[in-house]
Amino acid sequence: MFTHAQIWQGIDRLAESNGYSPSGLAKKAGLDPTSFNKSKRINPDGKPRWPSTESLSKILAITDSNMSDFFALIDDGKMRVKKITKSDRKEIALETAAILLDTKSVLFNAAKPFTLKSGRASPVYIDVRRLISFPEERSRIMGFSASILAQEVGIGKFDYVAGGETAGIPYAAFIADRLQKPMLYVRKEAKGHGRMAQIEGTLHDKGQKRVVLVEDLQTDGGSKKVFVDALRKAGTKVEHGFVIFHYGIFKESEKNMKKMGLELHALATWHDVLEVAQKGKYFDKDTLKSVESFLNDPERWEA
Repeated sequence: MFTHAQIWQGIDRLAESNGYSPSGLAKKAGLDPTSFNKSKRINPDGKPRWPSTESLSKILAITDSNMSDFFALIDDGKMRVKKITKSDRKEIALETAAILLDTKSVLFNAAKPFTLKSGRASPVYIDVRRLISFPEERSRIMGFSASILAQEVGIGKFDYVAGGETAGIPYAAFIADRLQKPMLYVRKEAKGHGRMAQIEGTLHDKGQKRVVLVEDLQTDGGSKKVFVDALRKAGTKVEHGFVIFHYGIFKESEKNMKKMGLELHALATWHDVLEVAQKGKYFDKDTLKSVESFLNDPERWEA
């Protein structure tokens, strides 16, 4: 027999292990978002309120869990959440890569290289912003994103999700909604009128707030400094950054993260895209060979 506290603890843990807050899990299951709020776990007369079997059934269905999984979360009072393993991480990376290829968010062209914002020549180009127009694929990727942040950072270890102007803003909004976290967005520079604000949104109450910075992608990470500096100047604590896509080929990326005191979390890299492209024969052999050469040594390839 499980106690009232254990049942509610199980719901909290089920939510966290799947990248949701309790209210976010209720909303995803089609329930009133306040169904699992702590204030509703005791009736007005002071007696404990138990979740209905219908509510439990719905949240188990949308998290692809069964009663055995649920009981495993509470049978001994320990946090037995479904962790994302190394194998799961790889599967997420490859599925993300496949989505980027199928939505044509990724382009390969060795014959006519692209010029990146940094000025580098590259046989590969990515436009993660395209994903906002593909609701099914976008939802899948946002599910991955929320789960990774909930487990690698800890859903109770950050207070805000902040999007960097402009490509990071929609993804910060999608993630904040899933995790039921307040959202901010950060401009590259303060706007020149009105409140002259660089950060949009509201930092509630007093005290230092913990923020995760979200952007669409990262090449060498240098562009994040303006956002991190603005957030820290506003009194927030920024220790984690999240991107859908990390180039994963430039040494400067790791150096810049260390300088800024950021830990980077990402769904996929160019190596994942190349692996899927090779297996799925998305491009001809010469193009794939040239791209592989670039990814192994971008400076030498460019020269």
